[in-house]
Amino acid sequence: MKKVYLLLLLILPFIAEAQYAKYGLVEWFTNTYCGICSSRNPALQSVYDQHAQNLHRITIHPSVPYQQCSLYNFNTEDNGARQSYYNVGATPTLYLNGIRTSSSSSAFSNDIANLAGQTSPISLEVEEGLGTAIITVKAAGDVPAGSYRIMVALLEKKLDFNAPNGETEHYDVLRDFISAAEGDEITMPAAGTSLTLNYNYSVPSGVNPSEAYILAYIQNIESNEILNSGTRFDEASTALTDLAIESDLRTFPNPATSQLNISVGNDYRIHGFQVFNHVGQRLKSAQLNVAEARYTIDIEDLPIGAYLINVDLGEENAAIRFVKE
Repeated sequence: MKKVYLLLLLILPFIAEAQYAKYGLVEWFTNTYCGICSSRNPALQSVYDQHAQNLHRITIHPSVPYQQCSLYNFNTEDNGARQSYYNVGATPTLYLNGIRTSSSSSAFSNDIANLAGQTSPISLEVEEGLGTAIITVKAAGDVPAGSYRIMVALLEKKLDFNAPNGETEHYDVLRDFISAAEGDEITMPAAGTSLTLNYNYSVPSGVNPSEAYILAYIQNIESNEILNSGTRFDEASTALTDLAIESDLRTFPNPATSQLNISVGNDYRIHGFQVFNHVGQRLKSAQLNVAEARYTIDIEDLPIGAYLINVDLGEENAAIRFVKE
């Protein structure tokens, strides 16, 4: 029986390979003349703020519903490119990692919560110099087949502007794509390697240089999925399996039948966990009221197979695989 599980692990590469924590990227379409936007954006912003440490955002101003929007007209080409890509016909409209989400604050909150624990085979690290951006794409595992583009955008982190719809504060505003507006084609690095891309740019007139920063993200244009994103504000990326080694994260017995024990080393504590199957569906999760060095999970209801468990260590996460027999 154990030989069967070994074969299963070999044909489920996402479980066996190292992964990086995955940021949620919000592409937020709004318009400065849109009254509905001014009524819905505050509640949506509150949800975003609650999860900001795990999110990136790019705020795009399309030509709908009002073409006279000044932030659209600041850069019609780049705002229009993302509007056309998703065929946006109204605002506010939000996409989360390339998938349409709701402009209802409660539904938006639920969609963000569902991203918790997701991982990516790649990370993007962004370094900024004077008029230069260095993007390092690291691959911890094999990247799924697809047609990938890297988008590199210059954003204004906070813009104080009295908009006609009454909004006065605007965040992460798209000012310029320093890649092509439709993204630059990219050949993804092989597992265990990295790729470095260099971009030169200038901050457009009318943008506060002290608020300008670079956002980079990679999108599969065949499926719209965004693999991951990065900014200079992020912590240095470490593969979740590297953190499993560092924290001495262990599962036992493995394979397990009805109960799985997880434990960590002396300097770490378990704050929660999530269990994913081979297609990335989250099947179990819990947050502990009191952090523990060891915790037992009931897995009797899980089907026989291989799983990934993502463990919340407080300020970071680690991942390890196990088998249910």
